Amino acid sequence: MQANFLHPMSMAIRSIIKSMPVSVHWNLIFPIRISSLLTIMGKRLGVPDLLLQMNGLRCRIPLWIMEINSSLAKDELMSSIRRYAANCNDAQIITIIDVRESQPHKKPPEKSKLAKRMMGRELLTLDEWLDESYNPAFGPVLSSVPHQWVSPLIITVKTWLRRPDGKFSLEETNNSSYYGCAVSS
Repeated sequence: MQANFLHPMSMAIRSIIKSMPVSVHWNLIFPIRISSLLTIMGKRLGVPDLLLQMNGLRCRIPLWIMEINSSLAKDELMSSIRRYAANCNDAQIITIIDVRESQPHKKPPEKSKLAKRMMGRELLTLDEWLDESYNPAFGPVLSSVPHQWVSPLIITVKTWLRRPDGKFSLEETNNSSYYGCAVSS
């Protein structure tokens, strides 16, 4: 799932970087790293999904750290975000893109008619299984087997900006000058 988000995002970020008034004579480059180990002063902090950093002659400075989540529990995800916020003093933006089903998946009960009927069947090919209206972002996936396998997706994007006091306020959850949240419907 993560690869679906990363390519368009990195292209959009590259376009933003190209629009910045950065002189080529400054010997600065702004690489976008995908799933690259983030190390600050010899300390390994983790592997964010997307990292925009500024590389100069003598330094690498992480500017924007992004995590795309579809499976971690909120506490586990926020633990890594807090680690980045506390240790990456130069990072200016932290973003989480959280992708969830509106209702968690439930398999058919083992004693249901559907489970019993499927027990003796050959495995279906993807074409046999999928319905023409397959699009989990906008509605349930119904297949040739009468069970709702996937619920619509809810995508939440949360972004924190570093405050003037030099800290991130990760507990802030109301849209403000330093925090923003958008949820797909």
